[in-house]
Amino acid sequence: MRARALQVAALLVTLVSGLPLAVQEGPAAWLARIFDPASLKLEAFAGAQLNRKLSTDAIALERGGTKQIAIYTLPLDQVKAAAEHFGKQLGTKAQIMAEGSPFETHVYDLTGASAPARFKGLRLVISRSQFVDNKGQITLEYTPAAQ
Repeated sequence: MRARALQVAALLVTLVSGLPLAVQEGPAAWLARIFDPASLKLEAFAGAQLNRKLSTDAIALERGGTKQIAIYTLPLDQVKAAAEHFGKQLGTKAQIMAEGSPFETHVYDLTGASAPARFKGLRLVISRSQFVDNKGQITLEYTPAAQ
């Protein structure tokens, strides 16, 4: 009986040691994954401020991976100006949802095959902030290409 228990224990140790361990990320790793628009030679909108709290919260919800995220807040009346600012730099037009409403959203999705190589993997959303009252929000998500 004791020999059988030892065999089972040895088998369990072998099985468990072969499984990859889930890596826990912490605040230092989240801060390192805040996206810097300058890395793609993008100029941030002048009236916007990086919100590190919202950025790290969004990164933490990703639960690992390589996606980099930055969330900026800006005055609500500057949402359209920010969309135009990024549209000029990206050389493309945004997909606009809920146009003319207080919840107008501008989306630049450069994750597809036809995206310019320089910006491939970038998704940019400009809208009313979900989390900060009476503010606009710029969310930049960048997934680097696999090496």
